[in-house]
Amino acid sequence: MKLISARQAWREALHESRDSVLAAASERVKLGKKGRVVGETMPSMRDSNGRCAHMLAAGLVQSAIGTLPKPLQHFGHALYSPIANGQDINVAHALVWLTVDLGDCTAKRKEVAYWMALAAIKSHQAAVNGRESWGPGRVSDFVRDWYGTTVSVSHWARDWAAIWGAIASTVDKLDAKALKPVAAVIVRMAERVGGGLCRWGVHDREHVAEDRSARYQLRREASVLALRERLSAMDDQQLRRWISRMRVYGDAYRAEWGSDVVENPGRHLIYLDRVAEYWNQRQRVGDVARRVA
Repeated sequence: MKLISARQAWREALHESRDSVLAAASERVKLGKKGRVVGETMPSMRDSNGRCAHMLAAGLVQSAIGTLPKPLQHFGHALYSPIANGQDINVAHALVWLTVDLGDCTAKRKEVAYWMALAAIKSHQAAVNGRESWGPGRVSDFVRDWYGTTVSVSHWARDWAAIWGAIASTVDKLDAKALKPVAAVIVRMAERVGGGLCRWGVHDREHVAEDRSARYQLRREASVLALRERLSAMDDQQLRRWISRMRVYGDAYRAEWGSDVVENPGRHLIYLDRVAEYWNQRQRVGDVARRVA
């Protein structure tokens, strides 16, 4: 999950398009399967790191949403949540209606304005999702369908433009209040890394690993020979320090990539070559006894 904008983050924090990490294994247990069948299509159980990154970002956004007053939470869900329900719409409608200041207005106009408030939410939702906001004709049709009263479009500027403007302005202000804590999360996460961006927020980590491995493949033989020559020039004390650093490097690498090192060795050629040389040099200094056939 990339934290691009507050609206996008709100929507994606409440939506996961893929199965969970263990869903594939769980499904096989339910079916009583053991092992794999030749030609069987298997759901991926990899990319647990990417899933954890999504869960972290989603959790931060959901936590920020939770700091809002309950009516504002419902208002934001009505606009952006992929799982918005009737309660969200009803509370959002009531919040707009109780917040807007219509000034001097007759009771009959207030009845129509009540349904205009719901139309304004729908119009704002369309606008922030890249569609056109509602014009007088669309608003008039909505009020007629929901309330049975016809709003005169020909006299819109005189009778309804000010009321509609006040309601739309209220929706804008409530939207800004609802998005404020989510926007703060995006700013805070962007500041974690110099330059304002985390590289895994811009690039897919698996694609980066594959590209790096493909570039290494072109110079792999020369790189292995250069490493071997450098290590051969070291004395035993220097070599033991290098071996200690390699243990730390290996532990960190396996902690980051886990079983992917075994499942997709083509992504990890640099690591595997260094590990192979690590064992060669341990034999050289006598830390590993040679096996005799």
